[in-house]
Amino acid sequence: MTDPGTPVGVIGLGLMGSALAARLIDAGVGVLGFDVDAARTDGLKASGAEFAAFAADVAARCRTVVIAVYDAAQLKGLLPDLANVKVPPLVICTTTCAPGDIAVIAEFAERSHLPLIEAPISGTSADVRAGTATALVAGLTETIEAAAATLEILCPRRINVGAIGNASRTKLAINLILQSNRAALAEGIVFAESLGLDGLTFLASARHSAAYSAVMDSKGPKMLAQDFSPQSRIAQTLKDAELILHEASRRGLSLPVTSAQAELLRATIGLVGPDSDSAAVIEAIRARRDPGKGFGEDPGEG
Repeated sequence: MTDPGTPVGVIGLGLMGSALAARLIDAGVGVLGFDVDAARTDGLKASGAEFAAFAADVAARCRTVVIAVYDAAQLKGLLPDLANVKVPPLVICTTTCAPGDIAVIAEFAERSHLPLIEAPISGTSADVRAGTATALVAGLTETIEAAAATLEILCPRRINVGAIGNASRTKLAINLILQSNRAALAEGIVFAESLGLDGLTFLASARHSAAYSAVMDSKGPKMLAQDFSPQSRIAQTLKDAELILHEASRRGLSLPVTSAQAELLRATIGLVGPDSDSAAVIEAIRARRDPGKGFGEDPGEG
């Protein structure tokens, strides 16, 4: 579905959407972007991307549209604009949704003859930009095949997880592990420092130990440097944690570790604001060690 003469639409130009758009542009594919926050177009203006005034304009002009909005509610609001054109585009949805929400979205898409691929991405915007993130792809085989060229540009690493709904289920379960690994790393660094160990030396040791996880590579240096410029915003991390806890509660399942780290995320947002990187969770742990020595930024500045 990647036609050299037709741009690919990208709706939602936050960290993830901008990274996906940049990959398309780097591959020589035209991009028509849209975001309700016009300021988000600034980062792509010099790259040659075009921008639409309305989501409906993207649907009308593009044969393929990538959706990278914040949540399922925003996605549902876009569906009429996507469907109410003469020839609805193929939609690649990268937004992480609850399984019930994606089922409603898929039913609407089927009724509206809107080809839909569910493709939430495991990895940060920096991982997407580098081509090292993994897309969890679900949908009809023929729809996925039709979008193969675009998917290859967006995410060279992909796992086909079957029917729509399975991608969201898989993503939430992966995020549960990832978020717990990140919180455990932050706690381990603070504990090591409290024992008098040098943080960088400890991190190097941990990377070669049985405790290794990839978050040590992506978030460990940021934690030590107190570099919380966002690759993934902590408000989004908390949103996903709350989705996980809601789905578990619906099934009568208690997740004590996830519940504890969700509280850490809320505390972190209170310290550094919602737009900081998820690595900032270490500041909530540092603040508990010494309430007078938390991160020094004004929480109101985000």
